[in-house]
Amino acid sequence: MNIIILAAGRGARLGTHNNNKPKCLFNINGLSLIERNLIIFKEVGLKPVLVTGFKKEELNFLNLPMIHNSEFLETNMLWSLYKASDYMNQDFIVCYSDILVNTKLVEKLKVFINGIGLIVDKDWLEYWKMRFDDPLTDAESLKVSKAGNITNIGQKVDRITEIEGQYIGFFKVSSEQRLLFKKRLIEYCENKQTKNLARKAYLTDFLQYLINQDIKIKEIPTNGGWIEIDNPSDVNAAKISGRLSIIDKDIQRITNKNG
Repeated sequence: MNIIILAAGRGARLGTHNNNKPKCLFNINGLSLIERNLIIFKEVGLKPVLVTGFKKEELNFLNLPMIHNSEFLETNMLWSLYKASDYMNQDFIVCYSDILVNTKLVEKLKVFINGIGLIVDKDWLEYWKMRFDDPLTDAESLKVSKAGNITNIGQKVDRITEIEGQYIGFFKVSSEQRLLFKKRLIEYCENKQTKNLARKAYLTDFLQYLINQDIKIKEIPTNGGWIEIDNPSDVNAAKISGRLSIIDKDIQRITNKNG
């Protein structure tokens, strides 16, 4: 199964801490974000595909299939995913390149077969409080129906009650819904009426677009099991929360087993 890793970003908010490299090469204790995830993805049997942008040549050492979003400066994350549509002919997973996930979470997503499923952190608030003085400056809306379908996602809100979890940038498209997802993605990015929107769209914009067309998107709940690195201070939050140590234990276990 392919896992499409969206790695076009520069990560400007990391500043000099990332030495002007692609964001996914941000280093924590001697190992980059992308290298950490690849250890786990390959162990679980996924086939990584990179969508590159900023300084793509610096990712050549990974020896992975790559699709280059040459318009990365003028487009956003949805456009990078659109560039990878040739890799959507079977069930596939999508992962943002500035997150880390543990093995349990990857396995949980891999076995999901019920259409479109998004990993949603239900234990997000305490983690956000470690990352931000005011969690609402970064958190986005997420509402879920009693049937487990996401009804609202990705909007700025001014109340915690509008947030029933945080989408982490890790999802799967499977079964019959895969064909519909791919078709709508291509249409959205190529249709004259929506192309300009698509070029600047976040993935959550497209997910809400699908929801508005009555396409079911499932919540796959988790309590932790991941981190995001968007600012240098996020490393401290990852350590203090204990989330990074759990991921590091997985990586160490896999590395030791494979020699």
